[in-house]
Order: sequence, then C-alpha cells, then structure tokens
Amino acid sequence: MDHRPPVTVKGTREGLTFLLDERADVERVCTYLETLITGETGKLFEGPTVDIYVDYGKRSLTPQETWRILDVFRKRDNFLLRAWGHLPEARDAASRRQPGTRIQHIYHGLVRSGQPLSFDGDVVIIGDVNPSAVVEATGDIYVFGRLLGIAHAGVAGDETAVVAAAEFAPMQIRIADVVSRAPQMRATMEYAYLDGREMRVAEMKYFLPWHKLRKRSGREERR
Repeated sequence: MDHRPPVTVKGTREGLTFLLDERADVERVCTYLETLITGETGKLFEGPTVDIYVDYGKRSLTPQETWRILDVFRKRDNFLLRAWGHLPEARDAASRRQPGTRIQHIYHGLVRSGQPLSFDGDVVIIGDVNPSAVVEATGDIYVFGRLLGIAHAGVAGDETAVVAAAEFAPMQIRIADVVSRAPQMRATMEYAYLDGREMRVAEMKYFLPWHKLRKRSGREERR
C-alpha cells in the first residue's frame, strides 16, 4: 500500500504550491486537503493573502472534479489562485532528491514527559510536547500545541534550522550546537532561529512549515 500523502505542500517566495498526487483518487485528495487546510493544521495557512499554485499532474479532470477540488481551496479566504494545471517545474523540484532537500514528517499526538523523539528531516508535531520530553530533528521542528520540553533542531549541524511552536515555552532550545534557555512564554506563535551564532526568538506573522521562515522580513525580534 502506498502511504504517501496525496498532497504535498511547498512554500516558496512566490507563495504556496500544492502538488496533487496524479495517481490518487480525487475524493481522497479532497478529503486530505480539507483536513489539511481547515482541520487542526489549518493555522498553518492563517495570515495575509497568499498566492497559491495548484498542480494536479497529468491526470484528466472532469468539470465536476475540477470544481470539487477548487471548492476546497475556496474555503480559505486568504488563498489567491495564481496557477492551475500541470506545472512540471514545481513537480520536478519536489520529487528530485537534491542536496539540501529534506524529508517532512507529521507526528500526531502528545509527546509525554521523558519521551524521546528523533527525526531525519523536518517534523510537524500536532499536539503538545510535555516538560522533559526531547524532540530532535536534522531539520526544522514545528509544534502545533505547547512546546514545554526540549527541542533540538539541526542536530547534524544545520544552522538554518528553526524551532517553532503555537505556545513557545521550552525547557531548552538547541539549534545545531547553539543552546539557549527558555524565553518567557507569550500568547503568540513564535520561533527560534540563529542570527550568526546568536539565537533569537521572533513572532510568526505567517506560518509556512516547509519554507525558511527566517528569510522573511517584517518580524518583531526579541532575545
């Protein structure tokens, strides 16, 4: 059985590209999309208007199937459709294993106190990370819940990695070999990143889990 998700999302400077598995049933694609953009992970896509590009592959869609998919995207008022069809360059870039390309993991559930988790690539945790729990990843760590434990991103030395959470109050943050104590928690989504060799924490104005957030401008920074 193919366990790959029927939709892959890529963040770029231009917006979001949604790659629909051309072999997956349209209804399965739509069900997955609805859960992704309106379910628990819906906060991923909150924020200002964002351009989206939808690549449905080489499949032939009936008018009914086309409107079925488009109706899902219309559920987010801040989505602005810029391209619709077969976008070979976007699909090829997503499928090639180029240097720097990372696997993306989704973990559903509570990470209990004392529980260690380790991932090769980026990880999105849908749930809380309790005190003394340890989450490590070679890439970025995103927590859609409370981050109260220890988070170590870029464990293999990637200094561009980030740690982000909806409620940001970790016991300890580590990015590559730089360690920081927990900042005071605030009621906004925040993330930690390295500015040179100094760790900073900033409020997230717009959340793109598969994009290098620290390249964006207009953030309020604090130590």
